[in-house]
Amino acid sequence: MKTQNTSFQLLIILLCGCSSKKHLEFNNIQINGQLNKFVNELIKLGFTEPQLTKENQIKLSGEFLEKNCEIYVYGTGQSQTAYKVRVNMPGEVQDSIESRFGKTQQLYSIKYGNGTSKYQQFQNAERFLFNEPKRIRHLSTGDFTRYTTGAGVITMEVEDRYIFLTFLDRQNNEIWKRETGEGKQKSVSE
Repeated sequence: MKTQNTSFQLLIILLCGCSSKKHLEFNNIQINGQLNKFVNELIKLGFTEPQLTKENQIKLSGEFLEKNCEIYVYGTGQSQTAYKVRVNMPGEVQDSIESRFGKTQQLYSIKYGNGTSKYQQFQNAERFLFNEPKRIRHLSTGDFTRYTTGAGVITMEVEDRYIFLTFLDRQNNEIWKRETGEGKQKSVSE
């Protein structure tokens, strides 16, 4: 009986240890390793025009979800580890934004499960007409859906006339926090 408990505990530790080693993926490439190496992998997939926009931030252009987009790849300061990718979709009219947001939500819900959404739409008196037939939800600036996985967080958010997606790798974000002191600031203020 004791050996079964020990075996079960070892199995849980092994599974937890293996799952924590996984990194979030962007276009089937793990967000991991040196910033320049990660950018080179994206260039191999067809992304072009790499430009250093700020320190530890590289901008690329390319097709993502069948649209030409701007892709920003962020790296940590000291170790130059890639930890975050931000995709700015092209500007669109309201109807197109709502359609694209819905389609992208469906796509990511299939892959990552139901996300957590927050909508800012109910800022007018019409919110009291909840029984009105054919009531349509309209997206506005600040509306988002967040998909949380063991490897990281994917956030899809509406800005003025466009949608952006952020892929944040959990492990490498911890490296960024250690290097910038973000984790220490939070623990001091608590």
